[in-house]
Amino acid sequence: MSKKETKKPHTASKRKRDSAEEPQSEGRRLLSRPVIVVISLAAVAFLIYSMVSIIGIRSQIRERQAELDELKEQITVQEIKNEDIQKLYNSTGTDSDFSALAEQIARDDLDYIKEGERVFVNVAGD
Repeated sequence: MSKKETKKPHTASKRKRDSAEEPQSEGRRLLSRPVIVVISLAAVAFLIYSMVSIIGIRSQIRERQAELDELKEQITVQEIKNEDIQKLYNSTGTDSDFSALAEQIARDDLDYIKEGERVFVNVAGD
């Protein structure tokens, strides 16, 4: 007899036994344990990176908010100064009075001098 003749045909019970011995079919194969560990580690690393980024962005937002508050305060102060100058200009009535006032403000607040003037600075601090 040849080899072909000695083989028995597959029966339904044999097919059932063969499918039970296979762990799973090709389409439904589960991920192996090392792959699951690597995926889990990657997910945890991504979450940690995200949290660090969010914390950094929140600190930048706080810094910018403080900067914005400071600038708003400076704007308010400058608007008050502008209103005061406008009131003085309106109350003096003449341009010569206003130019004298502007000159005084320039000398006192901005440390300006007229052309040809000499400035003496006390370096001793007395």
